Amino acid sequence: MTLINQGLLITAIGMGLVFLMILALWGIMVLLVKLTNSDKEKEPEAEAAPEPLLESELPENETDPNNALAAAIAVAWAMENQAAAYAFTPSETKSNVNAWLSSGRTQQIFTNTIRGRKR
Repeated sequence: MTLINQGLLITAIGMGLVFLMILALWGIMVLLVKLTNSDKEKEPEAEAAPEPLLESELPENETDPNNALAAAIAVAWAMENQAAAYAFTPSETKSNVNAWLSSGRTQQIFTNTIRGRKR
């Protein structure tokens, strides 16, 4: 085995180990994030739309098709208006900060070292 081939083999083994460790660290980080963020609240389920009334269930004075069309347009407009108003509401104030990041920031705040300044 020549010296060049031996060098290339050592380089390939070293690079393979580096990439293998990067993938292992990535997996560990994903696992830690899943374990530390387990307190998230479940999303509320969407409310089911009410079932439309059958024509036999309507009162006798509301059998006019124009009234039904006007009611359908009013409901569609109200639902669209409600969706547009909901889109601009601010999100909850509860913070989804990772516990690991929070503890690191707290430690940085409470250390007495002042970096970049001379006393």
